[in-house]
Amino acid sequence: MSEAVALFEAEAEDKGKIRILAAMDVYLPMMDGVVNCMHNLLLSYPQDVCATAAGPKAKDHVDDYPYPILRYRSFRVPFSKVDFGFPSRDKAFVDEIMHMDIDLIHIHSPFGICKLLTKVAKKRNIPIVATFHTNYRYVFKKILLLKCFYEPYIRTLGKRYGKMDMMFAGTEATAAQLRSFGYQGECRIVPFGTSFVPPDNYRQLRENADARFGLDKEDRVFCFVGRTVRSKRVQFTLDALKKVRDKGYEFRFIVGGTGNYLNAIKRKVKRLKLEDCVTVTGYLSEEELAMVYCRSELLLFPSILDNFALVKVEAAAFNTPGLFLRNSNTAFGTTDMRNAILADNTVDDFADKIIWAIEHPREMREIAQNARNELYFSWKRSAELYAEQYRKVIAEYKAKHASPSSSEKQIRQ
Repeated sequence: MSEAVALFEAEAEDKGKIRILAAMDVYLPMMDGVVNCMHNLLLSYPQDVCATAAGPKAKDHVDDYPYPILRYRSFRVPFSKVDFGFPSRDKAFVDEIMHMDIDLIHIHSPFGICKLLTKVAKKRNIPIVATFHTNYRYVFKKILLLKCFYEPYIRTLGKRYGKMDMMFAGTEATAAQLRSFGYQGECRIVPFGTSFVPPDNYRQLRENADARFGLDKEDRVFCFVGRTVRSKRVQFTLDALKKVRDKGYEFRFIVGGTGNYLNAIKRKVKRLKLEDCVTVTGYLSEEELAMVYCRSELLLFPSILDNFALVKVEAAAFNTPGLFLRNSNTAFGTTDMRNAILADNTVDDFADKIIWAIEHPREMREIAQNARNELYFSWKRSAELYAEQYRKVIAEYKAKHASPSSSEKQIRQ
């Protein structure tokens, strides 16, 4: 038995605690929205939940987190720094989880680890649940192009989710997307949160941002925060900002984050001749993120891939509303011109909404305050809601799978 498992089970001996295993096909040190979600839930569970993580081995990485992690066999995706899980080929890992004291398994991705742990849960006679995070239809469509090729994969994922004892989603819109995969079971809504808390030193953070990013006090600032990958559509935003600039409006735009599209973004900034008003920062620390959010009037986020977009909640902690695409899952739960601004999926309309924000500072202050009051949600509260759901699922599972008494057997016979 590993030290991680021993610690996990020792802590769970206290009366009333439940023990869960949370798992993904990729995990830290890689970071994206789904990894961020699982990691922050593990950091935020209430004291009556003892949780351990399962993720792929990461090359040259040493775990140093305040919760135990079981690592399983992985392979490095070619031309990337992503370690993807290969758990079914790791006998030691399988043996370990078969002997762990677990009350429930929570899956955050639907591939190899989901297939394996679904079998483990069945053998162990314990419930397994999953959170639906990603629009894989969009991902597979980009790769396979034709519906006749990618749709069978989507249906396979729907069947895989159908083997869960319960599904969770961050919003009703995401749950509807899950059902489009062919899933027909129950899906409960648990919102995602942020680890940031509204700051007391708001003005100081704005001043620090001016010094850190070379901003003038009167600059109108917009931002993008997230992985700099093609699906986030930063290039769409740059095209819109070019139109805003050509109409004579001045602004500063900060692009924060890392990813495989970072150099392409830099090249596009240069091609559009926006170097004097666009700053591509790369990685930002939490302190720098707080500066960027506090200093920005609007988060420019035209993604259609994200099912929830954690940055929406993150930015709201700093009174920063978002400009999202109308009818996108990212925009779900927002109200146009109240706690966010919504645009059609065209560069022209996106540019027009940015111009509106520049021309209406008083209305923007009201929208910002509403975003803070209505969209902010903490990981602590999200983890509490998940803990409540775990207990319900465990109780429902035991009731459903309870062995009939001998008298009941006789009656049936």
